[in-house]
Amino acid sequence: MDGKAASPPLSRRARSVLDTLYADARKELEYQLPRIIEATALSMSEPVPAGKPELEAARITSLRSLGDGSRMFVQRFLAHVEAAFKLSRSGHGETERARSEAQAEALSLVLDDAPDNIGTLLENTALRLASRNSLALQLLGQRFGVLARAPAFEPELLPLGPNTLCEGLAKSVEVLDLALPARQQLIFQFEKSLVDAYPTLLDSFNASLARAGILPFLSYVPVRRHPGASPGTWVEDDEAESLATPIQPPEVEAITTRITARVRSEQRAPIDASFATLQSLMQRRRAVLAKLRPGSLATTEREKNLAPLAHDDVVDALKRLRSTNTRAENVQEYRQILLAQARQQQGRGVALTEKDEDSFDLLALFLAQLKKGLRRTSPGNALTDKLFLPMLLSAVRDPGFFTNREHPARELLDAVSLSGARWLAEDDLDPQWLGLLQRAVTSVQNDKEGSPESIAESNRTLQSGLQTLLRKSEMAERRQVEAARGRERLAIARMCAGDAISALLGDRTLPEFHDVFIHHAWADVLSLTYLRGGDESDAWRELVGITNDIIESGFTDATHTLPSATLTKIGAALEQVGYHSDDTTAITRTLNAEAFTSAPDPERTQLLEKLGTRARLGEDSLGRKEEQQDLQHPAVQRAYDQLRNAEMPAWIEFTSDPERPLRRRLAWVGEASGQALLVNRRGLRAEDATLVGLARKLAAGDALLLDGDTSPAKSAWESTLESLQPLAHGHDKTQSEDMSDGH
Repeated sequence: MDGKAASPPLSRRARSVLDTLYADARKELEYQLPRIIEATALSMSEPVPAGKPELEAARITSLRSLGDGSRMFVQRFLAHVEAAFKLSRSGHGETERARSEAQAEALSLVLDDAPDNIGTLLENTALRLASRNSLALQLLGQRFGVLARAPAFEPELLPLGPNTLCEGLAKSVEVLDLALPARQQLIFQFEKSLVDAYPTLLDSFNASLARAGILPFLSYVPVRRHPGASPGTWVEDDEAESLATPIQPPEVEAITTRITARVRSEQRAPIDASFATLQSLMQRRRAVLAKLRPGSLATTEREKNLAPLAHDDVVDALKRLRSTNTRAENVQEYRQILLAQARQQQGRGVALTEKDEDSFDLLALFLAQLKKGLRRTSPGNALTDKLFLPMLLSAVRDPGFFTNREHPARELLDAVSLSGARWLAEDDLDPQWLGLLQRAVTSVQNDKEGSPESIAESNRTLQSGLQTLLRKSEMAERRQVEAARGRERLAIARMCAGDAISALLGDRTLPEFHDVFIHHAWADVLSLTYLRGGDESDAWRELVGITNDIIESGFTDATHTLPSATLTKIGAALEQVGYHSDDTTAITRTLNAEAFTSAPDPERTQLLEKLGTRARLGEDSLGRKEEQQDLQHPAVQRAYDQLRNAEMPAWIEFTSDPERPLRRRLAWVGEASGQALLVNRRGLRAEDATLVGLARKLAAGDALLLDGDTSPAKSAWESTLESLQPLAHGHDKTQSEDMSDGH
């Protein structure tokens, strides 16, 4: 025993919160881990240089293991994370002891191969993840300490801390038979994936805990030394409590009470940690712009001297704008109208409070990005314009509009913006879909109060209708996939029929009528027979024999003329593929006649014309052989492998015309035929394609394989956050350099 007492058992509410967090973590990991495996396999797709057969064999073995063992890898990783969450439920003291034992066990798994240095790689990965996310981990540690009624958790003790994740990778990789380069590549891809996903996951954890009432107003305030102060003497910035050291629960409660009182008195509304972060970024952005724009500093100073417009007055003013159907081009115009009306009413200059100013500016950035992704002439663009003022009122009322992806107003905007996407094709526009969107927007507009309840109800009605249309499109897509599979089976049958004919014919040349007949009409007969019974059936073997008789009868030896019984079977077989009885009689008569004369024959000429122009069985199912030479190009081969390994269905955006990109859904790929099924958003077959043809477009930059199908609103919000990211690290040179090292 280490002498450290265990924490009291967790309360039922704390256990419930942990279960919710684990469910969220599991969902994210189930999405990320398979993609890490795929990225690792893709990075190893290039053969090793010639002359190193042992390395090539190890590469092939690793690739095979990545494919066969990916499911077990994910399961082992999730089991490790689940155990870490259960450990947190058992108490803080037990967590520390068990975690140290788990770390030792995990590192022993990777340090057995001392030269591999895998343990060092994992340790460095954990350190980098911790340093890049130190603030979020610190806040999360404080909240977990409150949950466990114990001191704050250190990052290495958090159930989803960097150490836990790297331990999980170390244990999970043991189920895979990977060579050293493959293990190193897996660790690299693991860290590369988490660079983007991990901060978002930590922020969502902190936000979830804040919503659950666990330190809802906790935020980071940097501490500074006074010049000349002795080491260890610290002062608090803006008289806020420092959270740089672990705080016992009673102290946390006292701090939370003071922060809550101050926030409510200044802003009259609680702001969660995520929105506080956004506010900090907006303030930095405003400061940077002020330095770049001449005269803006003086303007800022003047605005500071104006009377602040109360938050409730801003909400009331936006309601009035809605009730009078006031129109403006953008958020900033609405801001100017609102302030002008307020000045007239109050008889003095007014300015928005900092919180409302941040909401206005943040929404302006978001909607400006959104408009870039919409086609001006689309119905969705017009519908989105009608939502600008309702969205502004929602954002000012509730900061959750920015921090909660499931906010009703955000979901409504996501759905409406999709109908205006620049990459939307004309055949994607379903009248039922547009009708649902129109009714939802009209419902929101008709509620002049703009109450959250009305937006939530409109969104619920819309989402219900969209789910019905989604099921309809999924059914249509399944029918198209089944039809594509049928076409592939037919293509395979045609190839087998062609192979059988080629094997019997060899390098000989048949007379014209026999040649056209055997490669057109009779090939259809063989294809249909193969479809029905395969190449092991008695019917197939019998027809292959008749095929040989037909070929041999084409040469001028009278012993190879076709007997009447064979001609009868040929006629019956032709009728099964759609030939009329009169035509079959003429064909069977001509087969023997041409074997003895090459003189012109009007009946034979007419039959040749019919056979040459008649639609063939599955005629559009072939055509891939001539494309295989494209795979000799490395870029095309890589794109081909990427498509082969993509999880179906997948979205592809065609960008040959930058002004009119087009997004299609890759619903199915034929393993044998190489055919690809592209459908539109309604689940209907869009255009024919082959896997090699798509790979050629990907390699040329005329197409892009997407990770998912995001709406313009979701893409716009991601772009908005990306535009603010440089400001997040503008005052942290070390972190900026670390983020630019390519990991």
